[in-house]
Amino acid sequence: MNGMRHMQVTVICRSFLAPLAALLFTACGTQITPPVQISQNPPESPANSQQTEQRAAQDKAAADEVKHADLSPELLYQLMLAEVAGQRGKLDVAVYHYLEAARVSNDPKIIERATRIAVYARDSESALEAASMWVKVDPENFEAHQVAAAMHLRAGNTEAAQHHLEQIITLRGDGTQNTFMLITSLLSKERDKQRALDVMEQLIETRQDNPEALYAYSQLALLVGDLNKAEKAAKRVLDLKADWIQAHILYNNILHRQGKTTEALRRLSQALEDYPDSVVLRDFYARRLVDEKQYDEAQKQFQILLEKSPDNTEAMYALGILTIHTKDLDTAEKHFSGLLQRGSRINEASYYLGQIEEQRGNIEAAIDHYSLVNDGQYLIEAQIRIAMLEARIGSLNDGRNRLRSINAPTADIEQRLFLAEGEMLRNAQMHQAAFDLYSEALAKMPNNISLLYARALTAEKVERVDVTISDLELILQSEPNNAQALNALGYTLVDRTARLKEGLAYIEKAYQLKPDDPAILDSMGWANYRLGRHEEALKYLKQAIAKLNDAEIAAHLGEVLWVMGEQEEARRVWDEAIRTTPSHKLLLDVIKRFTQ
Repeated sequence: MNGMRHMQVTVICRSFLAPLAALLFTACGTQITPPVQISQNPPESPANSQQTEQRAAQDKAAADEVKHADLSPELLYQLMLAEVAGQRGKLDVAVYHYLEAARVSNDPKIIERATRIAVYARDSESALEAASMWVKVDPENFEAHQVAAAMHLRAGNTEAAQHHLEQIITLRGDGTQNTFMLITSLLSKERDKQRALDVMEQLIETRQDNPEALYAYSQLALLVGDLNKAEKAAKRVLDLKADWIQAHILYNNILHRQGKTTEALRRLSQALEDYPDSVVLRDFYARRLVDEKQYDEAQKQFQILLEKSPDNTEAMYALGILTIHTKDLDTAEKHFSGLLQRGSRINEASYYLGQIEEQRGNIEAAIDHYSLVNDGQYLIEAQIRIAMLEARIGSLNDGRNRLRSINAPTADIEQRLFLAEGEMLRNAQMHQAAFDLYSEALAKMPNNISLLYARALTAEKVERVDVTISDLELILQSEPNNAQALNALGYTLVDRTARLKEGLAYIEKAYQLKPDDPAILDSMGWANYRLGRHEEALKYLKQAIAKLNDAEIAAHLGEVLWVMGEQEEARRVWDEAIRTTPSHKLLLDVIKRFTQ
């Protein structure tokens, strides 16, 4: 009879555990898998249905493992309490009863589950106890040693943590990089970074001739921020294993973090001379050159990559971006068309081919390319460009309707849509409509800097200088060193009000921030002219037009020259500007005012 009762209990347990185990095991099933992730935060929910299905399969396997344990009534009781507590979201109670089940059973699978659940619940004390039981019953399980090491480290017991890490090295072998990088990954997740680094130092103390160990230590030192230790270890790695490309890259990253940019690039160049066939190293060097804005040399390196590996689509894409930057549109078109032919980066290639045709003035061709972008980060921007081009060819309403049909998933994109529509209206000389649109947008997004600036510039066009000034002042309350806003406010005060000295003060502050900006130089010249300082004005305006051949700067420079008695030079400046911008209203008004 007793045997029959025990059999019935076992059957009940199996049917009970299957649905309930999922609650606990869903959380822990993905928390401790090779390599074990000892996170200090609970995991995120599954992002999609595929992840959910995978998680469910793991849950079923976890439940099956526990179901087939030798379940005594006491053990069953503890497991059922743990499951019910987990179902009700009381993880602390679940941990307590699962830990009791682990003590009662001494079963490796139940102990493992108790450990996982305690880790998930962020109950470090219980996790340490469970992990200690785990390594005792299954001493060759390196996952158990991982958890034990992490928990001991978290408790401040570095000696015990080091012992378990040594066990991991013994179990996995100390001749492979993966073993030491696994340890680095584990230690990097601890809050006390210095303690983690100290433990790693103890591990490598007797392994000074092991490049894999030193490489992992250098990575951890870099993550911790101890750049000197990271550099010293990386140098030693290269002494031991000079042909290790990833070690060259690590060393370069360390130098870069130390601010030794010139040395970093020099060493990369030298490494490439030693290992010219390394695609990884050359690609890294080329991208570092892009970071340092050495575009010509970066283009050269990507070209070498493409010659060595004609199907290297990443090099092809990088070359396309670089050649657009250098205005070599024909070469850029070749690279992006090559990507389309290979079926690689179709959305990005279509977007940039649209950019190329737009720069060439081929509106219909640009729209065709933009229309091929159907996903990814360029989708919304492609639709915005189509709308802008539709407006340019006379279909303003179509363009506006397209913009308003775009779903804005973020505030940044909603801002971008407002700014694009406002630009369309301004280009169509519909300044009042643009002003109203910006006001509508600011009602939704108060104090938005970009929208305030756009409305400030538009307000001046509809004779609302008061709004221009108030919007720019509001920007400067948030960003007192915004050179663009300082210059715009200063110029408005100088040009449209009697507050000349106040305006000059704003412009001078902008000039201190950006002394080579041609718009600010123009404002400096115009402010001095309005104050009667003609020689000073002429100096700044000549600097401005030398940097940017702009019609408004030419109008100002010509006016100053004219009042200083240099009419012929003024006419020459105006005539040159008219040839490039024949319908510029301010320029034409100034010429008419002085020559008629």
